[in-house]
Amino acid sequence: MASPSGSPTPSSADLSAHRSEESDGEPFEGQSGIYAISYSPNGKLIATGRDDNSVRIYDSQSGRMLLDLEGHTDIVIAISFSHDGTQLASGSYDHTIRIWNTSSGETIGEPWEAHSDNVNSVAYSPDDKVIATAGLDGLVRSWDVATRAKIVEITDHPTAVQCVRFSPDGSQLASACDDGDVRIYDARTGALVLGPLEGHTERVRVIAYCPDGTRIASSSDDYTIRIWDSVTGTMVVGPLEGHTDWVACVEYSPDGKTLLSGSYDATMRLWDSFTGKLIAGPLRMHYGAVRGLSHSPDGTRFVSGAEDGTIRVWNASTREVILPVLTESDIHDYEVTGTGPFGGHTNYVAAVAYFPDGKHAVSASFDRSIRKWDVRTGTLVKELLRCHSSEIYSLSISFDGKRLASAAYGSIKVRDCVEWEVILDLSGHSQWVCCVRFSPDAKLLASAGHNGELFLWDSETGEKLRSMAGRNSTSPVQDVAFSPDGRKLASCSDDATIRFWDVHTAEMIAGPFETDSYCLVFSPDGRTIACGSSYSSLVVLDADTGSVILGPLRQHSSSIRCVAYSPDGSTICTGSDDHTICLWDAATGDLLLDPLRGHKQRVSSVAFSPDGRHILSGSQGNTLKLWNSASGELVKFSDSDVRDEEANTFLDLPAVMGPRAGAADEAI
Repeated sequence: MASPSGSPTPSSADLSAHRSEESDGEPFEGQSGIYAISYSPNGKLIATGRDDNSVRIYDSQSGRMLLDLEGHTDIVIAISFSHDGTQLASGSYDHTIRIWNTSSGETIGEPWEAHSDNVNSVAYSPDDKVIATAGLDGLVRSWDVATRAKIVEITDHPTAVQCVRFSPDGSQLASACDDGDVRIYDARTGALVLGPLEGHTERVRVIAYCPDGTRIASSSDDYTIRIWDSVTGTMVVGPLEGHTDWVACVEYSPDGKTLLSGSYDATMRLWDSFTGKLIAGPLRMHYGAVRGLSHSPDGTRFVSGAEDGTIRVWNASTREVILPVLTESDIHDYEVTGTGPFGGHTNYVAAVAYFPDGKHAVSASFDRSIRKWDVRTGTLVKELLRCHSSEIYSLSISFDGKRLASAAYGSIKVRDCVEWEVILDLSGHSQWVCCVRFSPDAKLLASAGHNGELFLWDSETGEKLRSMAGRNSTSPVQDVAFSPDGRKLASCSDDATIRFWDVHTAEMIAGPFETDSYCLVFSPDGRTIACGSSYSSLVVLDADTGSVILGPLRQHSSSIRCVAYSPDGSTICTGSDDHTICLWDAATGDLLLDPLRGHKQRVSSVAFSPDGRHILSGSQGNTLKLWNSASGELVKFSDSDVRDEEANTFLDLPAVMGPRAGAADEAI
């Protein structure tokens, strides 16, 4: 069997478990992103699944790493301790399950291919005799731990299954599906007992049974949590609202009284599980998406793990961090991300855009600020603080360079680029405004919202001219793009469709085309449209027919968040949750360079310089980076190529935007 990258899967003789008993490093050392985390049943160990393909086991009191378990050939997305604590099961994007001895770190038996695609979830039965798995292939399976024989296969999910859990008594299996529903099955026969439980409007990420088994909590990409009666299927609490991005994990306390949630918004929230009332939060001590949560068995602590590679152990009563011990310097580093080139943002950089002189760029962040930069030196030129009352999701600069639009919760503001004063404050969206775009002639402004709203505005007067809100879907519209001639508007939404609209009539003129996309952009000639998928692939479509021209092109190991064409249309740039940037030949789909590595968190936005020689990127790690698009190397600001030689070669051309970038034009 080969991994997705083509590398052979090692035999058990090749596997190694690296003991770290002599380690004197920092608590919870390790920089790779965390995708799963769990306390052992006795509370003495904490295990993690990581994006460097490893499983690591730590001492829960000191944070010292005890075991570094190697063998998987792709991201480890799921882990589960046996109830006696002697074994740990891990599931991976390499399609396999491995079982580890938690004392020695050795594999128990051979790994086996549990699914034909990513293994998204693993769970031991209460008696430890069975392991249940869920996969991207849409299947739920259960396996005899001793023999590896398949016991049950559930095939009625219409799409990928993200999570599977045994009920506390082991009689039932609950599943979470990409179709937004929860289902409950007989664990022995695989027969559907209850469901689908409908209510979520997007993918259900995780489910959790309360300790007595009477309720099930579910978390979703619709930013909410719901609690269901496990007997009747009725929603009894919720939706619990407050997170501002996908809710990646949810966990009941051991006494069942509270519910803990973690999100891609890098925060955690604590809820009363009976009333749904928020008890505490948002709790912030991670830079990246919080992907895993687990309570200690006695309920006095909980642990969180995030894509930024950090682990935090919390006092469950005070909600203070116990491990790692945070010094004043650590806290300062968390609050202020550097004072060097492009330093200063204190939260997720959601959008970047070039001005067409090539010398300046702007960035917008969840810290509510907009910053203008001299890209030749990385120095700050202008800083606008508290631009909105909530996180900024998107920005766009008009092609005449005179105005900048930014979007947040229910709010769009347009500023002039001379005095930077607000000249329009547009209201009309009822929830998060996911993106905002100026038309090529700067006369129109398009905006898209979380509940399917899609509006066109007069960018001079602020009048709402046309609305496509909820006409064909109420799913969040994640991105929009004007065609270069300004006649068409393309939109992609969480219902896995792309639609094309006539700008003048607001009628849908093509689509919906079934393409799971988080971001999209027209080619400079308007003939094609590049789409980045939440399933890590790039697809290029014919802009008239919607037919696939290239793809799906796979190199990233996680969702593609942003995409941009080079100004000459020859190259497509993608940024991903896997922290990398890829450059593709727009004609052949070939990867031009090895993935660009430098960000430690999700790459949220990319933009080519007007001459195409550089790429500016923003990330969830609060950082911006500048890359040489030919070599893929990071630009060092001590070099003279950007400041001097190349400063004279920037061309006055329209910039090409990433999906979180918006239009770009001349700096004032």
